[in-house]
This record gives sequence, structure tokens and C-alpha cells, in this order.
Amino acid sequence: MTFICPICSNADKDYFFYLNGKVCCRKCINFIGGKADKKYVINPGYFSLNYPLTRLQRDASDFILKNILARRDCAINAVCGAGKTEIVYDCLKYCLNNNLKVGIAIPRKDVVIELQQRLTRDFNVNVVAVYGGNNSTLEGDIVIFTTHQAFRYIGYFDVLIIDEVDAFPYKDNEQLKKIVKKCSKNFIYLSATMPQYIVNDKEIPKFYLNRRYHGENLPIPKCVKCCSFTRRLKRILKQFKNNVVIVYFPTIKMQLKISKKIKCDCLINSKTIDRELVLSNIKTMDKGVVFATTVLERGITIKNVQVVVYNADNVLFDKDALIQISGRVGRSKYFPSGEIFFICKIKNRSIKRAINTLKRCNE
Repeated sequence: MTFICPICSNADKDYFFYLNGKVCCRKCINFIGGKADKKYVINPGYFSLNYPLTRLQRDASDFILKNILARRDCAINAVCGAGKTEIVYDCLKYCLNNNLKVGIAIPRKDVVIELQQRLTRDFNVNVVAVYGGNNSTLEGDIVIFTTHQAFRYIGYFDVLIIDEVDAFPYKDNEQLKKIVKKCSKNFIYLSATMPQYIVNDKEIPKFYLNRRYHGENLPIPKCVKCCSFTRRLKRILKQFKNNVVIVYFPTIKMQLKISKKIKCDCLINSKTIDRELVLSNIKTMDKGVVFATTVLERGITIKNVQVVVYNADNVLFDKDALIQISGRVGRSKYFPSGEIFFICKIKNRSIKRAINTLKRCNE
């Protein structure tokens, strides 16, 4: 008899062992803890927005509802700044008013926290955020959780929205994908850089939203080839002394090294203490220099920001990372443009593909 793990679907007997008389799976042993109780009763709800959806946002919203009603999975490929959060509001409202358990899974904790605050503001229902260190309350009318908390929701949701479906640590984590897949009957995939396995899946209908909500073109990065990255960075920073400039580094080691040579007003990476407070302070800046890693690749909006990618041809900056980083610029309707510099020695394949993809979206 073949035993299959109910959490991660592992069927390899070499990964099973007995603990206190129970069968355990080594492949997902880290995913342990309390599970959501399916007895929670959903409250009807509505939302209020201070602005109307654009025509394209409305089309995307209708596309999602059409597929949910047909019980089909679907995918929305929306450029950074298109307003993809707002286009799922009608879906959330439909689920709330039809007693359907709905959740939003996001790979990164920072984005989970920000989205909970936003939905709590816009909806009249109980919005719960679940992530490492914050999992005492697992149920609410709308549940937002990091993908690593998915094991708590096996078979729980009727509709699950997976935001930033291509982001680390969900990206390329087959074990995590199997667990998330067991959480719901119906899935909506969202990203500005949709992974190829979803793009190639003919069973999943797709909608491409290639315009930002304010209707302006996406800023196109400028590739700056040089031998001395630090010298060029100093020159660029002088141009934007009255703006916020985020400088992205491929590694913490490189970030710290350059911070000793060039003064920055704020430094943030995955090891930053009180990262949420630091992130909050960055969002309120009106000028200054921020040294960041890909921890700020997604989920941050600053009104008038310029971006520099230091050593953009580093292997750690793939096409999707460069697109997401570029997407930080020009998101505000009051500041719909801005500068993006890729400082590199060579214009490699990832840089070329990122720039070409952004140009195609503007066509």
C-alpha cells in the first residue's frame, strides 16, 4: 500500500517515519502547527473606493468574476502599477456575499501586512493576516497569509488568490506549490511577471493588463555600461539630490561595502532589525538615498522615486527581478515618470529581455 502525505502529496516511502505512533513526512516536517477551523461563518461585505476603476481594470475585474462563476482558474498578468489589488475587489465582495471562503496568499510577509491594512480600510469585514510570528488568529472573512502558512488551510478555501505568484520563496519551490494547491478549489494568479508554466498552461484563461491605472507609459530603464560602478553611482546621485533614490544591490555584502564609500540615508535588507519600521520610514521619505537589496523588489510605492540597479548584470538579477524593480518608478499619477539606471559592464540577456518586455507593454 502506498502512503501519500496529505499535506505535500509526497509518496516516497523513504521520507516517512513514525513519531509518537503517527506517520510523519520529512519533506514537509517544517510545516507544523494549528489548522484553520472550517466552522467560521463568513459575514456579507462591501467595499468603498474613492476613485473609479479604469476601463481596463473593469475589464480585468469582469474577467475574474466570469471565471470564478464558471469555477475556472484564471491568471491576470498586470504591469507594475496597474492596480491589480483593486481588480480583485469585486471578486472578494462576491465571495463574501455568497458564503465562499476567500483568501489571498502572498510569498512575502511585508506585502501581507500592507495588504491587510489596505483591505481593512476599504472593506467593512474582518480581514486577518497570518504569517510567521502572527498566527494566533487563523480565520476571518478575508484571510491574507504568506505562502509558508498554507499548510494551515488544506481544503479550506473556495477561492484563493495567489499574488506575486513568481516571487521568492514560492517561486521554484515545488513542495510549497503542492501544499498551496491543496488549499482551494479555485485559483486566481496575479503577477507583473507571470511564470512560464502558467503562461504555457492552455487550461488557464489569461488577461493582460498592460497599462497603469493613470494611463501613462512605463518608464524604460537606461543601460549604463561602465568599468567603475561606484564612480558612476556618485554621478547619478548628484543629479537627484532632491528626490528619493533607491539603489538596488545584488547581495548584502556588496551593499554594505558600498555604504562605506557612499553615504546613504537608509539601508535595508533581509537582516535588517525592525524591518517593518524601516520600511514605513522609507515610504514617508520625500528625498534621500536608500540602499536596498531585492527585499524591496516588490510591494513598495514611493510617490517620486528614481531607481538605480548597481551591478545589474549580476546573475542574481534575472529578467523578472529587473522588471519588478523598474516597476517602483512612476507609479503615482502625480509623478507618472522617472529615471531607472542599470549600471553594468555588459548588457546581458536578462537586461535585454527586461527592457524589451517593458517596451512591448508600452506598444
